[in-house]
Amino acid sequence: MSIFTKLSLTFLLVLLPFYGMTLFLNLKGSQSIRSEISHSVNSRDAFYMQNLEQEMKRLSQIFYELLLDKDPMLIGVSDDLSAPALLDKVTTLQKRLQLVKASSTLVEKPMIYFPQMNRLISPGGVSDYDKLQNPDEVDRLSRNVDPNRIVQLQDGRFFLSLRYPLNADFERPPLFVVMLELSVDQLQNSLRNIVSPQQGDFLLVHAKENWTLSSTQDESTLQNLKSLAEDKRSEGAHAGSGSVRLGNTTYWESYTTSDPLQLSLYVFIPEDKVLGGLRSYEKWVWIILVVSLVAIVLLALTTYRIIHNPLRKLVSAFRMVQQGRFVPVAENTAQDEFHYLFAGFNRMVSQLNILIHEVYEKEISSQRSELKRLQAQINPHFLYNCFFIMGGLITDKEYTKAYGFVQYLRDYYRFITKNAEDHIPLRDEMQHAQTYLDIQKLCYGERIDVEMEPLPDRLSLMPVPRLIVQPIIENAYKYALVCHPAHGELWIHHKMDNDNLMIFVEDNGTGIDDAQIAALSAQLAARAVPREEPTGLLNVHRRLQLMFGSNSGLILCRSQLGGLCVMMTFSISDQQQEDTEDAGCTE
Repeated sequence: MSIFTKLSLTFLLVLLPFYGMTLFLNLKGSQSIRSEISHSVNSRDAFYMQNLEQEMKRLSQIFYELLLDKDPMLIGVSDDLSAPALLDKVTTLQKRLQLVKASSTLVEKPMIYFPQMNRLISPGGVSDYDKLQNPDEVDRLSRNVDPNRIVQLQDGRFFLSLRYPLNADFERPPLFVVMLELSVDQLQNSLRNIVSPQQGDFLLVHAKENWTLSSTQDESTLQNLKSLAEDKRSEGAHAGSGSVRLGNTTYWESYTTSDPLQLSLYVFIPEDKVLGGLRSYEKWVWIILVVSLVAIVLLALTTYRIIHNPLRKLVSAFRMVQQGRFVPVAENTAQDEFHYLFAGFNRMVSQLNILIHEVYEKEISSQRSELKRLQAQINPHFLYNCFFIMGGLITDKEYTKAYGFVQYLRDYYRFITKNAEDHIPLRDEMQHAQTYLDIQKLCYGERIDVEMEPLPDRLSLMPVPRLIVQPIIENAYKYALVCHPAHGELWIHHKMDNDNLMIFVEDNGTGIDDAQIAALSAQLAARAVPREEPTGLLNVHRRLQLMFGSNSGLILCRSQLGGLCVMMTFSISDQQQEDTEDAGCTE
């Protein structure tokens, strides 16, 4: 898992509980507000319906008072009254009707209808029967014995009516009928106090009479509202509220029913107007949540860049150190923890460079000292043999051979005692080895066969440390060839493998077994080697590695001739890489 993913998850896990609590509180608050709104709407509708019931109850009392009044009864049997008495009764009744109208805002026009006289008495006067509506509607009003029954006529007017006598046969016309025309405008205005046209719509439904009173004039909207009201009525619910969907709009519906009046009130308000503020708050909560998530990602990205870029630079610097390139890194300008870390890394690299150069110089100094010691070591036995051979040549009067022998000795000792250069061309090193072989050939004659392959011209100028081939050949003569019981053989050849040059010195000596070869190889491979008396093989091995890299040096194995094979490896590519790195460190 990447650092960016870990940072994002960490920030998210830290903030998730707060987001969860925020959403939970918002949900609980939303539910509480919805409950309060529902309770408030239901209370409002119930209050209106209770007021309407109280008003209808009061109007019912007026009905019964008028039924029990003797004046309508006397007018109904006006045949027994004189004209002045009848006029007095009518005038008194008109005043009474005027008081009824003034007592209630719902009463538009109180009237008493006398079927037998075909007269209608109202506060405005006495009119003929044909000024009312058609006979069928008058008959409906004349037959009514329920004071709470609201009848709607064809012209849209609403009436309350009560006949006298109540228990009379419907086949006989009543003595009189008390009728109250209700004010449609006052009904609508009172309902608009519940919901204004700008907020929503209301629907007042009489289930038995099958009439409706609505605030909307749009026929399609009215039919849709009736359909919703019918659904609620079919459920048998008496009162309540909730959300209903109509087309593309969701409404907050509240409803209540009056059993005495057989009326149901339905209020429809678009939910956006009821819960608009709450919905806006919920929307802002989600917006804040999304913005917070984006902020988390941006914060994680910023933190990732602040941390990852310096770390990547530091890891790259450590890899360069691992490869042996001790290059300091550019320090941050900001005085932060990474500035302190980079400064410490640069101090470490600087100290490592100093230590490596010190070790390198000490190694070079040690190798030079060992080289000088090797140069100063003149093998007495070798020198005595040379003098003995030279004396024999002079005694035998072989002056030409003696002269050549002296030339070989001159070149040999001049090479090993020369201190001018630490590195020489490979051609000169191989020439010195050939000089040593010529001397040994005069010393041992036909007892030892020597074969040395010539060096290619392209390798002749390759720089190598001094005295690396001749000590290996001398070691072969000393431990393998001189003491060989029969005929000694020495084979010096080379091989190129990619960028590696290998020079082989093989003999057929019998004085070394595989265990001794393995022990010598382990000594060459060991990091810590006793420095008191380094052998010639170890000296050559260390100087080759010092110049050509860790992949160079000596490798010991069993020779094809049966004795010891010393393989000198020169890793030319490693030498070029180290020269480049040394140049980089120096810069």
